[in-house]
Amino acid sequence: MSTIALFGGSGRTGMRLLEKLVEAGHEVRLLSRRPIESREGVTVIVGDATDLSAVTETVQHADVVFSALGTDKQNVLSRFTPLVIEAMREVGVTRIITVGTAGILQAHDTDAYRFETRESKRTMTTAAEDHAHAYELLRDSDLDYTVVCPTQLIDEPSGGDIVITPDELGTLHSGPISRDDVADLVVKAWEENNYIGHRVGITTESR
Repeated sequence: MSTIALFGGSGRTGMRLLEKLVEAGHEVRLLSRRPIESREGVTVIVGDATDLSAVTETVQHADVVFSALGTDKQNVLSRFTPLVIEAMREVGVTRIITVGTAGILQAHDTDAYRFETRESKRTMTTAAEDHAHAYELLRDSDLDYTVVCPTQLIDEPSGGDIVITPDELGTLHSGPISRDDVADLVVKAWEENNYIGHRVGITTESR
């Protein structure tokens, strides 16, 4: 079994990821902004993802780093990513898998991000810009990164056929995707050592 450093484990996608890791018998080092009830297999580090000392303590002794951190209007991903890169280099961890957004995949007809084109239906781009900056920092690092990029996230099971494509979405007719399917892809990318150096689109296509 592996030891996983997990950031964003209290979010809706992160909680599903945490549960899957614990059920599979992995050891989890979880960063939390507040103390939470202890449970078998989970070591809780109380701190903030924008504090280098807390980030470094979380990645200590880990085999891999998972992040399901969400963005906000304070650019938390842009602030967290250089810290986790520095911490991973310090402790010698090389593999990181994060959850991004389909908006940072390459558009079909240009080299631009999808959120910069008409392929995206979103009018506000603040979150996508934060995700894009985090991706670029990972891309330009020496780490073995994977960014899982879902379309609209839903809490219920996915409908339609799941489409997984490196670097672009693979279909213009994309639909919502379950948080459980996203968590499964994060774990699978680690267990099978897949998609290193790639953004990975995950969506559904109607049958």
